[in-house]
Amino acid sequence: MTHKTLITSLIALFFMVSGIAQTDESYYISKTINSSFEEATEKVKLALKEQEFGVITEIEMHEKLAEKDFEIKPYRILGVCNPKFAYQTIQVEENIGLFLPCKVLVKYIDENTTEIVMVNPSSLMKMLGNEGLMKVADEVTVRFKNAMKTIK
Repeated sequence: MTHKTLITSLIALFFMVSGIAQTDESYYISKTINSSFEEATEKVKLALKEQEFGVITEIEMHEKLAEKDFEIKPYRILGVCNPKFAYQTIQVEENIGLFLPCKVLVKYIDENTTEIVMVNPSSLMKMLGNEGLMKVADEVTVRFKNAMKTIK
């Protein structure tokens, strides 16, 4: 075994043992749909509303980046929130606001194709090791997955 291979193996082992390595559960949930960018955004908002989430922020990243002479395809970041879940998490962990509101992306692929990407709170909250947060995160993840299923 070469020195480089040994070092690479030790680094990989460190991350696996420390629980930092990538797990099978991704930090996001995504799907691509046959809809325009604007139609997809409305479908996402409706699906989230049915799961009791409201959109409290909306950022047009492509416009913000264009202000600094960077060009990307339309890319919208929605900040979504369910006040009950936000309240519960703040009661468990005062600094959880760093992760609020939950993020949902609407990404233009082409004129009739859009990708929807939602954060997976269960996956992200595992790193904090707080059982009280996991219960709420798991419920939010279920609702996000349910919303995603209805978006066509």
